[in-house]
Amino acid sequence: MAAAMTYLNRWILALAGALLAQFPEQAATTPVDFHPGERIALVGGGTGERMSLYGHFEALLHARFPDRELRVRNFCRPADEVALRQRPNDYAKIDDPLTVFGPETFLCFFGYNESFAGPEGVEKFKSDYGTFLADYAAKYGKEGRARFILVSPVAFENSGDPFLPEGRTENTHLALYSQAVRQVAEGKGLAFVDVFAPTRTAFDAQPGAQYTVAGFLLNEAGDRVLGEALDRGLFGTPSPSKLSPPDFQRLREAVNDKSWVHMQDYRMLNGWYVYGGRRTWDLETFPKEYQKIRNKAVVRARLVWSIANGTVERSAPDDSGTGELFVPKTRFGVPQQSYSEPKVLRYLSGEESLKEMKVADGYEVSLFASEDRFPALAKPMQLSFDNKGRLWVACMPTYPQWKPGDPRPSDRLLILEDLDHDGKADKCTVFYDHLHCPVGFEFWNGGVLVNDQPRLTFLKDSDGDDKADVVVPLLDGWATDDTHHSFGKFQWSPEGRIHALEGVSMSTTVETPWGPFRNANTPGAYVVDPRSMKVRHFITPGYGNPWCNVHNFWGQGIPGDGTTAQQHWNSPLSGSQKGQRKGLNAVFDHEGMRPALGSEFLYSRHLPDEVQGQFVYGCVINMNGIPRFSVGDDGAGYHGKRVKKTVLQDGKSTEVPDNLLESTDRNFRPGVTQIGPDGAIWFLDWHNPLIGHMQYSQRDPNRDKTRGRVYRITAKGRPLLTPVTQFGKSVPELLDQLKEYEPRTRYR
Repeated sequence: MAAAMTYLNRWILALAGALLAQFPEQAATTPVDFHPGERIALVGGGTGERMSLYGHFEALLHARFPDRELRVRNFCRPADEVALRQRPNDYAKIDDPLTVFGPETFLCFFGYNESFAGPEGVEKFKSDYGTFLADYAAKYGKEGRARFILVSPVAFENSGDPFLPEGRTENTHLALYSQAVRQVAEGKGLAFVDVFAPTRTAFDAQPGAQYTVAGFLLNEAGDRVLGEALDRGLFGTPSPSKLSPPDFQRLREAVNDKSWVHMQDYRMLNGWYVYGGRRTWDLETFPKEYQKIRNKAVVRARLVWSIANGTVERSAPDDSGTGELFVPKTRFGVPQQSYSEPKVLRYLSGEESLKEMKVADGYEVSLFASEDRFPALAKPMQLSFDNKGRLWVACMPTYPQWKPGDPRPSDRLLILEDLDHDGKADKCTVFYDHLHCPVGFEFWNGGVLVNDQPRLTFLKDSDGDDKADVVVPLLDGWATDDTHHSFGKFQWSPEGRIHALEGVSMSTTVETPWGPFRNANTPGAYVVDPRSMKVRHFITPGYGNPWCNVHNFWGQGIPGDGTTAQQHWNSPLSGSQKGQRKGLNAVFDHEGMRPALGSEFLYSRHLPDEVQGQFVYGCVINMNGIPRFSVGDDGAGYHGKRVKKTVLQDGKSTEVPDNLLESTDRNFRPGVTQIGPDGAIWFLDWHNPLIGHMQYSQRDPNRDKTRGRVYRITAKGRPLLTPVTQFGKSVPELLDQLKEYEPRTRYR
């Protein structure tokens, strides 16, 4: 009998060895253990990625093992699946951040995105999961082997919002995919943690959205539920941590700071210029920046460990030893850039720059605000007016991206007010200043939607002090491959959806309550319903970098390509997308006035009759000013031409462009024209001697970070309008405002 048992044991061991050879991932069961210094990588979709925002699980992990100095990094991305992990073009050209980290153990968060394939997709999901495990073990594991811990998807919460899924079908499918993850783990002898059941129990305890945004995006409370469920599922016991609540909060804040720094590594903004096809002048720049970011993450990990084990000596991380950066030489003044630069690097003040401007006959231009009085007005890129008639401006001095060694980004939304009605701002309020390259914002639901790259974020002031005290990260995964072509330039459409523009060579991967949405290398407009979180996309004509979008008097959209300045009627092209479709002719010949920024139709009773319906945009290279065009019906579409006037030249009558405004100050970079509540034409001045991404290093020392102006054009001798505002008005009063002549009043 003993001999038979010995033979049986040998046979079992041989079989186990054969299975391990076929599936080289290391076997593991719960409760699990981690050795000192173990490198743990989180991979998967948006559930795991969102844990970087709140940090409950990682804080619990370090509190449970305070002396083991576990090295934890989150590599999850929205819309990732076991068989589909879309990345920006050339993502690993410098190096692969996951390879550099060298993980020993993977915590895998898959199943949510795959669950939208329904019951029919379960078997494929299990097969794909097996392939994923084998591939990752071979690619990233030490000697071709790695440990995997498989985590189920979380439940879907019924928010009670009729615009969102109820969650019944979603949870039926998520339960199937949770069971599928369990089966994959059991079949390979891997650890499995069920977080579907505990999150569903918590979500069903009371009605409404308590733990999520829109049913599927965990909020801070939801992240706590997930963190505790994952901690208990991995280790079998409640957290043994002896940290006080304030110390645990401090630990969580340190974890979140490390996670943010790490995200600038594996999800670095501006990838087209960092590692992609437009890496023209930064071959030496970003390898050093990657190294510094990774060193900063290590410093923050040490702070996390010291807080966890009670030996902390510093209240903030010490980055003094994280390395030096490469400072490139400026390309200002090289002959190839003379077409876009001033001849001399000097700056005029806002008032001085006024003297370099020439406006069309019958108009005058005035300075409303500048950095001289309001330093926060640095690098303005979008403006709009709220329901009180106040000017809001998005500013991004961090552009083109955050630099390691600088403080965290402080890009911002400002409220500028003219309290004494003298035509100049005398109050500037910083509504929120923790944004990263906010290239688009729009008012919604009592607050503001803003692109905080790579997320769409909702901000709201709940106590009336004009400061955002409600900050809700919404849809994540908008492309950041090129920060000035990112999901932005927001514009409400007549049907009540946000149209947001995105340029070419971008990779967007967004999770929604209706399933994952992906787009790659096709420029155009996203159509986003912020209530239902449904997303679709249509391709806009032109080269591929749309920077303009406005609707005419009849609600017909005219998006414009920034690079070529071509403007097209988009209504015939904005429906269901078909391959090999034909385009449309441009609405007008822009006569080389490019690039085009921030277009507007001039409809205002303050302005003369002859300009009603004219089309304008900011032009920042081939002229520094605002050209204008007449646009009218042309059969079933539209056609226009540049507005011109007749002048005498050498004794002959000659037609020349009749621009609304032009300047001899080459630093003057106007953009985002808009009719204000007073009926005047408002516009921004980015004010920078350098224009362009690939034409200069991203770190060119002459990229200005401090200047920005807001101007206003008025018609001489014509009274301004009394602003028609919406704040505090009754529904009948608001409905009556739809009779106003100005589309912008009806828009607001």
